[in-house]
Order: sequence, then structure tokens, then C-alpha cells
Amino acid sequence: MGKIILALSLLASLASAELKWASSYDAALAQAKKEKKKVMVMLSRENCPACEYMSDIVFEENAVINEVHKNFIPVHIDIHNDFIPDGLGYMGTPTFHFLDANGKKIGRYDGAANIPSFIGILGKYKK
Repeated sequence: MGKIILALSLLASLASAELKWASSYDAALAQAKKEKKKVMVMLSRENCPACEYMSDIVFEENAVINEVHKNFIPVHIDIHNDFIPDGLGYMGTPTFHFLDANGKKIGRYDGAANIPSFIGILGKYKK
């Protein structure tokens, strides 16, 4: 009986996984250095349907959450309300920049992507 309760508790915790965003760009870089990970910057804005799709669908998927947390420190920057660090440009939202722990750009992806495609994008930049 105890094993069943433990298994159910584990499943419940996995079902409620949530993407944990860094509090700021600088905090993301510091955490990435400490944990030897890359940084994933999401530039977005309010009332952006593609940004909402990423937040409401893609970033709710446990496979995406696990892949991000395993390899990246994610940070979200609102283009209208937050400071945008030099070199992190955008033509539209969302725009994703992938950086090493020193802030050097290693890649960029413009737009939204479905779950399998975004997992592929993460795989491309985690190396």
C-alpha cells in the first residue's frame, strides 16, 4: 500500500511540474555559471498569441520543462516592460536567444514552435 501511495505522489508531482524562470537576465547568467548550463532567453510581449501559445501549451509540457531544466536556465524578458540586454534583438515575438554561461550567443530562434519542434530546438543548442 505504501508503494502505491509513493507512486501516486510521484505522479502528482510530475503532473504539476512548472517551468522555473530566473528572476532576471543577470540572475540567469550567474545561475548558469554556477550550474554549468546554457541560458535560454525568451523575448515576448503582452497580448502576443504566439507567446501565449508557448506559455500555455509548450511550456506546460513535462518533456519540455524537463529538457529546459536539465540544460538551460530560462529567463523571460517582456520587450515593453523589461530591459533588453545588448545583442538580444528581435523582429517579432517570441524570439528565443540561446547563450553560454558567459552571455555569448550560440543561437537564436524566431517565433513559436509546437512541442516536438521546440524539443528539437532545445536539443540543437544544449551541446
